[in-house]
Amino acid sequence: MRLILAFALLAPVTISPLPLAPTSHTPTTITAPVAHRGERQTLGDWKVSYELPAGWQVAQRTERFHGLTTSAQGAVVYVAAGMYQSFNDVAGDLNKAFQALGLTGYPTGQPTSSTIRGMQAMTADYTGQNQAGLPLRARVTAMLTPHGTGVVVTGIAAPQLMPQVGTAVDQVAASLEVAGPPQSNPRAVAALQGRWMLYSGRAEGVTSSTGGTSRSYEETVQFDGQGRFAWQSSASVSVTTPGMTGNAGGAQASSDEGTYTVIGSTLVVRGRQGLAAFDVQIQADRIVADGKTYLRAN
Repeated sequence: MRLILAFALLAPVTISPLPLAPTSHTPTTITAPVAHRGERQTLGDWKVSYELPAGWQVAQRTERFHGLTTSAQGAVVYVAAGMYQSFNDVAGDLNKAFQALGLTGYPTGQPTSSTIRGMQAMTADYTGQNQAGLPLRARVTAMLTPHGTGVVVTGIAAPQLMPQVGTAVDQVAASLEVAGPPQSNPRAVAALQGRWMLYSGRAEGVTSSTGGTSRSYEETVQFDGQGRFAWQSSASVSVTTPGMTGNAGGAQASSDEGTYTVIGSTLVVRGRQGLAAFDVQIQADRIVADGKTYLRAN
């Protein structure tokens, strides 16, 4: 993804979150009633609130994310909180989100730094397109709070709507209030204790005429129930050529470790590979994170 939040180094950067409960929890995404300008909206346990601009309503809502829409089609503003200690942390999360939205593009100029309600802020504008090739514009304003968190306001629209959307982004950012540090959920942190495994594999029958292939992928993650995790993955592939004349294979592995916490319904992990957050459901024998199912292995 080439849509870039060129905050610290003007390097190409490209835009994601985990809901959690001690036993079982399904992420909450709702269509909210129309709210009028001046009504303050709150991002749950992240202790962040903002004022809704005139003509906009909250169409999607989770505990760390709001999606705002207006009567003009082709315009949206996202408000999201995260454990951002630097603008580089923000950039990594934005890359994933823009990738998920299928957007590509590039910044239209140097990012601008400012101070909003006593918080460090950075704003960047982009031009790009979606997967269908339709032109889009975007404005991103990110703010770092004194509590090791941050808030990102992102507006995306067709070019003719960008003045209206850019104004909405600026209004939301200017109205942000942070009541304090986010409220962690120690029960959810403890509920993750244990070893969890994901496995997928496929093997095709090998014959002398067609050859065949086999593939496997495995992930394991260990949570200690007190805020530390260790993760590793491995993948392998094997190919046999027709006529049984030869075979080839390959394997790769990766690992990470660090800290984790749960804020509201979001699991946040920070390891050697950086910061990540995921929507998750926890059940007695499995967790579903980022669309993948991990089974309890102990």
